[in-house]
Amino acid sequence: MFVILSSFLSVLGERAPQGVGIGMGVLVSVLALTLWCLQRGGSVPQGPRVSLPVLRPGLEGHTHLPLDKMVQQTIRAAANVLASQPPACHFTLLREHTNDSVPQVAAAIQSLKREVWAFQRPLQILTLGLATLREEATWRRSVCDVYVLVLGDGREFVRHADDPVASTSKGLWNFKGRYILLLLGSLGPKRLSGLSTVTKTAKVLMLQPLGNRVFVWTQRLFPRGSPPRLLHSWRDENRRPERLRFFNRENDLRNSVLRVSTFDHPPSVVYVQDDAGRVVRRLGVDMQLIETLARVRNFTLEFSEVSHEELWGYELPNGTWVGLVGQVHHEMVDLGTCNLFLETHRAKLVDYSSPYNFERGCFLTPSPTPISSWRSSTMPFTWSTWVATGVSLALGGVLLRLLVAFSSRLEPREFRSLSYGYLYVLGSLSSRSLNLTPHGPSLRMYVGVVWLATLILSTAYSANLVAFLSVTQLAAPINTLQQLAKSGLRLGGHAFWKTQFRASIDPVVRSFVDRLEDHVDLDSLFDDVAAGRYALIENRQYLETIAGARYPRGRNSLRIVPQCLLTYSIGVAFPQNSPLADLLNPLIVRVVEAGLVLRWRREVVDYYRSQSVDSRSVLDAAVSSRTTALALTHLQGVFYVLAIGYLLALMAFLAEHLPSGPSGSRTSSRVH
Repeated sequence: MFVILSSFLSVLGERAPQGVGIGMGVLVSVLALTLWCLQRGGSVPQGPRVSLPVLRPGLEGHTHLPLDKMVQQTIRAAANVLASQPPACHFTLLREHTNDSVPQVAAAIQSLKREVWAFQRPLQILTLGLATLREEATWRRSVCDVYVLVLGDGREFVRHADDPVASTSKGLWNFKGRYILLLLGSLGPKRLSGLSTVTKTAKVLMLQPLGNRVFVWTQRLFPRGSPPRLLHSWRDENRRPERLRFFNRENDLRNSVLRVSTFDHPPSVVYVQDDAGRVVRRLGVDMQLIETLARVRNFTLEFSEVSHEELWGYELPNGTWVGLVGQVHHEMVDLGTCNLFLETHRAKLVDYSSPYNFERGCFLTPSPTPISSWRSSTMPFTWSTWVATGVSLALGGVLLRLLVAFSSRLEPREFRSLSYGYLYVLGSLSSRSLNLTPHGPSLRMYVGVVWLATLILSTAYSANLVAFLSVTQLAAPINTLQQLAKSGLRLGGHAFWKTQFRASIDPVVRSFVDRLEDHVDLDSLFDDVAAGRYALIENRQYLETIAGARYPRGRNSLRIVPQCLLTYSIGVAFPQNSPLADLLNPLIVRVVEAGLVLRWRREVVDYYRSQSVDSRSVLDAAVSSRTTALALTHLQGVFYVLAIGYLLALMAFLAEHLPSGPSGSRTSSRVH
């Protein structure tokens, strides 16, 4: 009927005047639209979703397709969100290639392009397929990136967005981007909210025309598995969607349970245990920080303990990471904290928070050992001073004999003996000599100079000897890394330090790579260091806390080498692209600015030492060290010198009285 009527009116239009022909064309169009509505039943079918009629062949590329009212409002809302973005933003439109046969999707794309072009913003249009999604150029990073995805069933998009390896490891998702998802098909917001990439993306808007309403959703980052959050909905076409903006995330985590990886490592983390060995409380700088963040952001903590064999973690031969870094990297926990150094090797596996503390890697070595007591008599002078004194004695006897030989005055006959000259100079060193007076002026001047020099030497020796006998003297300490490298001590520490040694430009530090024994227990290693077998590499705060608690003042057998490695920043580790970083970093900065970290550190160090140190025993040890009497061990060097003198005298006596052989007998007979 419609075809017959159209043919008849068109014939009339050809034969009628020009104005009448135009009117006939308008009439044909009105009648055609009326008949089409009558065939469709006079209204759009109602249901859970907007009905999407099949587009007739040949109309896929038409630029003025009829568009559903609610879909049109959805497009306007998306366009207004795009218009509100900063001028530096880049826009990318991704559309499913299978949806061109669906008129609402095809028309939505055309309408969206017109809306964007209206405010003169560049728009990159791509076909949403696996090939496009897996190209790095699709996920370019700039100051501001906005992605508009027009989705029907969204099978390929869901497949890509739910692949954590492709999105995180290969960088095929822009977690800092802004996403507008137009849901025009069977894909709903609940399914999208559960995708691994969407759950980590902060700025996501999902616009869905449903029946005679338009709904705007966003995903909830926490708690996990929460249904999407409804932001807006409207049915009035006069509603102003210009107010729609990307949602600013809530600071309230709604009592979510966050898993924290940590272990006992004073003063960052200190475990308080009951008699049964159960952890009843966790103290320390890191724990105070995490508990403060939990109170402010309203989340609860669930701790995952790391074994003392793994600690911060290391890479196994098969490429798997274990320990704290491994748990965070594999998303077994939400964050990890325990004096974690922020460095480049771990940055490839986890994301870091803002630093809240700073520390240096230092070496713990045995304290200098007491010098053997038999050396006490030689310690007042250095070896160069002893050599100079011996040379002066040797020259003194010879010069005395020469002055007497060439003197114009007759000197006492004792001075004319070379052996006596040596005895005279040696006696002056001990302030004891024969009462002989030189006659000549040259000899008198020489003897006076000798007595003045020996007086100074003997006084200095006597005074210094008293000090060395009263105070226990120690060997030279290790003050530099060069001395540590030459000390012969074995080096123990965590495997993390091997990467730091290997990356150093200092050849001395690089030499520690092969010496480091990383499969050691830090607790037992302190005893090995105290025994003089090992040196330990760890952060300075930890070394000072443990060494001060185990070996109080007055009996400390450990010492930190003054020359340390570079300073490291300390922070919290998050899984890669975790939204927690942006949520907690501002609070961490405020905590540091308030000086709370320094206060927490003082408190935990005082607490830890109070649990390990008996101040009375420290005082007794210090007092007893001041009142120690001189024992035989202090003076054994003097007796060694006396014994050597006795031995030399005995040898001289034996040489004098033993028979000297035939030549000696003949000499003796000739004398007689």
